[in-house]
Amino acid sequence: MSANTSTGIRSRSNKKAKRNKPIKDEDIKITKEVLTDHSVLSLTLVTAFRILFIVRCFSALFHIMDDCDEVYNYWEPTHYLLNGYGRETWEYSAEYKIRSWAYIMVHALVGFVTSLMTTTKIQTFYTIRLALAAACSFVEAKFYRTVTEEINPHVGRYVYVILFFSAGMFNASTAYLPSTFAMYCVFMAFSYSLRPVSHVDRSRTYKVVFWIGLGSLAGWPFAALIGIPFAIEEVLIYGRDTTNGVRHPQWRVKRVVRLAEAILLCGLGLTFILTLIDQMFYRQYTVVAWNIIKYNIFNTNGRGPDLYGTEPWYYYILNGILNFNIVFLLALGSALCVCITAYIDRNRVPGNTRMDVAWPYVILGLKLIPFYIWFTVFTLQAHKEERFMYVAYPLLALNAAISLFLIRSWASKFAGVMGADINVRVLVLQYTSFFVLTIYALLSLSRMLALLTRYRAPYVTYSAVWKEQAPDQLVNKNYLDENFPDDVSLKTKNVCVGKEWYRFPSQFFLPSDTRIQFLKSRFEGQLPKTFREDYKVGKYEVDGELKQYRQREYAWLGTRESPEGFNDLNLEDPSVYVDINACDYLVDSDFPLRSSSDKEPRYIQDTEHWDILECYPYLDNENSHRLARSFWIPVSAGLNWGQYCLLKRKD
Repeated sequence: MSANTSTGIRSRSNKKAKRNKPIKDEDIKITKEVLTDHSVLSLTLVTAFRILFIVRCFSALFHIMDDCDEVYNYWEPTHYLLNGYGRETWEYSAEYKIRSWAYIMVHALVGFVTSLMTTTKIQTFYTIRLALAAACSFVEAKFYRTVTEEINPHVGRYVYVILFFSAGMFNASTAYLPSTFAMYCVFMAFSYSLRPVSHVDRSRTYKVVFWIGLGSLAGWPFAALIGIPFAIEEVLIYGRDTTNGVRHPQWRVKRVVRLAEAILLCGLGLTFILTLIDQMFYRQYTVVAWNIIKYNIFNTNGRGPDLYGTEPWYYYILNGILNFNIVFLLALGSALCVCITAYIDRNRVPGNTRMDVAWPYVILGLKLIPFYIWFTVFTLQAHKEERFMYVAYPLLALNAAISLFLIRSWASKFAGVMGADINVRVLVLQYTSFFVLTIYALLSLSRMLALLTRYRAPYVTYSAVWKEQAPDQLVNKNYLDENFPDDVSLKTKNVCVGKEWYRFPSQFFLPSDTRIQFLKSRFEGQLPKTFREDYKVGKYEVDGELKQYRQREYAWLGTRESPEGFNDLNLEDPSVYVDINACDYLVDSDFPLRSSSDKEPRYIQDTEHWDILECYPYLDNENSHRLARSFWIPVSAGLNWGQYCLLKRKD
């Protein structure tokens, strides 16, 4: 096949266009600059990182966790490693081992280092998020530079704008989820896979395999699907580096061997390291990635992901429009755009071999296919969640940017067919993409503002517990009572939650002498249990008097246990609930337009037993207009509100 593996896309004028009138030299100069890539603003890696880091820091500080899995499967185990207590889901039971402690440990190490510079757990929470923001900004910047250098500067610029303004990336970039980590790895993998294939240089193969392998084994195993088109490309395309135009007769065999070698070495090396780390916690040798695959694909007897909810086939289409609006539609239509361009403007994608008619488009198609593979596979699954699409966000941005670049050229070509002069065609080229991206940016900002202004109440409400600290407290700032670590007679206070259990933002938002507890609600599934606390009673003597204090063990014995009552069928375990009389504080929402029940009473109205400490507005999405609640518009009509409140038991 072709030795030319460039995925570059030309920016050029139609040399056959008829000139209706003479063109001035100045017009020729301006036109040349616009129709070629020389005048395109291109950011360096460092500059691109710095600009992206600004918006990612904003995400780290204000992004709202909309997935309880992020809290109970990742933030709570991290809290356990750092602070000695927390909640765990059945996936962390030593009986099932469906979550990797290696992934948690990396974030806990970041939290430990940053905790040396902070005074409260909330600050540690946000510094971990800022570390995620930095990591995401770097991989995005590197991806942008590769697209700019290997495909086209215009396409690179569009990718950058799409990533910068995306409401989806605002949510995904600093989410503490394996799918976000896998997304980081996809950014890195494509930073190398977009480069030309080489038969001599093995580094491209190893780097792509490593990053896809890391995202799959340490993050989410299904991310390996992204690597299928890359493997095809490795075997299908020889590369540019021939010797006197002569190829090795067995080059495909050698390429298969090289690819298998990279997969074997990277796979075994990563699996070995991850297995050792997980063994430190589970005290069992296990490959967590395989456990995840077994449960999600090969499970029987009613087990599997469908237990946790199913969605219609069009769920990801609606979700994509919410998070990427018109850009999502451009990504879906990228294959069609390439086919149309191949017919009406064949030379837009360069090529110079005997297969010049089709081959460059085959190469470009291999870069577009991963998005379609991911979107199709997960659309066919009954259980759907927004976070499952995070892995494909880099691919979505790339496909959409290529579509926009090609549509831009169509518009200019159409203007020429309609008799427009060269100056008009230049304006069409300049403003087609500007118009599309401006609409995209405005809709994205509207979506982000809707999320930030209407659903932030849980963060404010739980954080209000800290106001119960003494105003002059100078030490042990993580506690309501500064004497708690040194006085074992002091008891923890219970912060209870009923129907709002899934919006709890983690115990990083609660003082360390409080514990989250669950009240029975209408929910009938399985709720997280408590890790075995990593504390013991320490003793010391002062002037002959024996003193006792709470001492960290750093043994994390809870990671190797199989708590009774956990199951993989999402069956309710009543032992997780406490009686309401055991609650010192209570967090609940109150929506006037919704009905109450015995299991979900309106606690806010029970002024006989509870004082209101803090309330914050929270959108009643069930009783609000679908479009009005999805996007922020000044003076939006059709919105109904409730309250999200922190209550304190009366003495």
